Amino acid sequence: MTSPEKLRSVVGVLFDKAVEATSGATSSNASKARKRKLETDLGVGGAFFGDEDEEHEALERGWLALDHPVMNREVFYQSRSTRINLDLYRPRFKQHLYEGEEVGVKIIDASEMVRLLGLPHIYSQYMKRKKFTQDYDPFTHYHARDQFMIFYTGSADNIIGFTKQKRYRWEDEHYSTIDSYDSKDLHGLESVIHANTVPISEITLDLEIEWAANNYVSYFYMGSGYETSSEYKANYKGFEWWTGTEWSRNKKHYRRLCKRDSKIETLRDLGNLSLLSDNS
Repeated sequence: MTSPEKLRSVVGVLFDKAVEATSGATSSNASKARKRKLETDLGVGGAFFGDEDEEHEALERGWLALDHPVMNREVFYQSRSTRINLDLYRPRFKQHLYEGEEVGVKIIDASEMVRLLGLPHIYSQYMKRKKFTQDYDPFTHYHARDQFMIFYTGSADNIIGFTKQKRYRWEDEHYSTIDSYDSKDLHGLESVIHANTVPISEITLDLEIEWAANNYVSYFYMGSGYETSSEYKANYKGFEWWTGTEWSRNKKHYRRLCKRDSKIETLRDLGNLSLLSDNS
């Protein structure tokens, strides 16, 4: 199945060709209008090389950093991104326990320590267990904005999961230290990839959001929201999603779009997207 999530992953190079395949020559006015329609419906808007001095503004316009570079440069992309306004968020758990033990958290920068702690092995085994396709190696390239949140029980070396995260800064006047990604300087924190050795995903997601809220972060980003597997994201208080033109709090419409996504199997279906009812 060619899901919207997979189609989104080739936006930077192939999006124009996908539109061309479904609507004719890209130079026509009708084709350009249809492309704009697809961008709005899917919440996809291409890509650009990032400027760290303007990342706060980029986030407010729906852009997030891709987790791997293009031509050795960081690229920002648009999708139907999801986030939580942390001013409105309320924790889902009073305690974060696994089998009666408190789940602890520690933060490390993206460095050789990641491999020394065995995080790539945990990730590889998690992907195999879930039967997920590994499209790229998230441990090959690091940016200064990357950090890892590690989850453990008992002693800190008993790691039961981790999340790779991206930190986004405010504009210059908010920085306490130029070129830093200190938590007090963050406009946003994004959960990029997650893996665990035990079933704790709901607990660890709540821990991520709680850490962001406690460290004065404004928004917590949860990645793209496509297909029915992403409906759960709307269950969180403070939930917002990128429509292609603005951040919306309309959970009902978001869930309808996720259901509709799951009906898309081919590029022809993608081209006929505007013919599908939101209620279908």
